[in-house]
Amino acid sequence: MERRFLHSVKQQRLFLGGETVLTALSGGPDSVALLGLLRAVAGAFGLRLRAAHLDHGIRSEAAKDREFVEELCGLWGVPLDVERIDVPRMARQRRQGIEEAARDLRRSYLLRVADEKGCDLIALGHHLDDQAETVLHRLLRGSGPTGLAAMRPRSGRFIRPLLPFSRWQILDYLQKKSIVFVEDVSNRDCRYTRNRIRHQLLPLLREFNPVIEEQLGRLAEFFAADEDYWGGEIDRLSPQVGASVAGGWSIHLPRLRELPVAVQRRLLRGFLERLRGTRPGLSWRQFQALEKILDSSTPHAEVALPGCWGGRDYDRLWLFEKRPDFPEPFSLPLHGPGELLLPGAGRLAASLTEDCRGEDRWSVEFDADLLPFPLTVRSYRDGDRFQPEGGKGRKKIKELFIDLKIPFHQRRRVPLVATGEILWVAGLRRSALYPVGPKTSRVLRLTFAPGELWPNLSL
Repeated sequence: MERRFLHSVKQQRLFLGGETVLTALSGGPDSVALLGLLRAVAGAFGLRLRAAHLDHGIRSEAAKDREFVEELCGLWGVPLDVERIDVPRMARQRRQGIEEAARDLRRSYLLRVADEKGCDLIALGHHLDDQAETVLHRLLRGSGPTGLAAMRPRSGRFIRPLLPFSRWQILDYLQKKSIVFVEDVSNRDCRYTRNRIRHQLLPLLREFNPVIEEQLGRLAEFFAADEDYWGGEIDRLSPQVGASVAGGWSIHLPRLRELPVAVQRRLLRGFLERLRGTRPGLSWRQFQALEKILDSSTPHAEVALPGCWGGRDYDRLWLFEKRPDFPEPFSLPLHGPGELLLPGAGRLAASLTEDCRGEDRWSVEFDADLLPFPLTVRSYRDGDRFQPEGGKGRKKIKELFIDLKIPFHQRRRVPLVATGEILWVAGLRRSALYPVGPKTSRVLRLTFAPGELWPNLSL
């Protein structure tokens, strides 16, 4: 077993040499065997070993488990870190299932310990049977090719050196080496989905295929190779379809729709992965909900997904970690010189002068003798048009927003100064109307000071 393990880690290139490896040590057979095998090959790679044990606050036997791993690490001379987290309480606070919360909290704990102790890699005890269970679990949830790639031998700092080995190989190794371990009775509790797969579904499938675990493991390897190829393609195609915006992504739907459906879906998953920092973890039904708003007959639609939000606005899809704040529409009269506080937008000041002071992005000037007061300062409405200075004819303000990449959820923060016609799209473009000329005796100067939530644009 030790020779096969050494050959496997060399073949998978899990170690370059000289790394500090943190082993997630529960005390069960998988993690104990992993630590034992890492000790056996540590000299060949110059590895420095540490271990970390997390008490999930679920089992009454947790104190005995802790004592066991402390004794084992003391016997083997492996430095150990131990911590207790009340997973049931945290699961309730996060509105997660026990299994999901335990997995997330365990991952966070291991990363924290690795950072604190200067560990290069974190070794997990997942094996071939775990891989088979993961594939089935994701298949039952409605996963696609990305999910069916399941667990990788290496994912960032996490490595799974036991992935090619079956549960019986691990138990046989422990027996032959006379290495003791603890049994986790919760692994028999069929209230948990994964345990039902292990104890009920897999035995049934073995009646159809006695080596079903190996077959499912090969299936995961097949999809993993596919995903590795597609990863490069998605990196190449993503800039052609989407762009990073503050807090998320903006995706150009006409360009996305030009691509085959398979590529569209992988691109969407790629954007979601970058947004969330992890693989999407969406069920097929949830992913279909996202696709549905892309094909919606209405120009505006939105969908809430686990850990993110998607919104459709005409030919744009916006992806954010959470639903953005949509400002309320406003409309205020401007009777003359003074200042208006614009809800969710900023402040607009108006003054009358006898001569010009010059225009910039935030200040414009009009012939006050020609202007019909009062003016109206309001938020954008669908269908608004204006006659831009230097342009030909009238232009939809929506097109201006699109040209300047103004997110649709921010557009009502842009004030419009209007008579019957729109004079100024504040901070963006002025109109050709009522320019200051040689015969102007009074100049209306408007200055806009944007608020903190105003779109941050480089124009």
